Amino acid sequence: MDSVIGGAGSWLTVLGSVGLLLAGHLARKYVIPFLQIGKRQRYAQFIAEIADEVTDDLRNRYPQKSWLKHLDEAIDALVTICGVSSEIARRAINAAVSRK
Repeated sequence: MDSVIGGAGSWLTVLGSVGLLLAGHLARKYVIPFLQIGKRQRYAQFIAEIADEVTDDLRNRYPQKSWLKHLDEAIDALVTICGVSSEIARRAINAAVSRK
């Protein structure tokens, strides 16, 4: 009788281990990428907000439309502040300008 109970306990341990492995695999495959997408979205929002601030600063320094000539300054400032590539900075600044 004890061997039947002990055998069932060992099977339950094995099934529990397999269940934990399966849960870990599913979390690694589906949950972690979902969380990383959320981080990227927040990072993109931060870049967009900083791009808005940089273009607002240009608009304040150059009150006429001449501030559009200084977009390279804005791109360089965004690259310096965020540490992103110049292509990403250029797209963010262009998006900020189109929103204004």
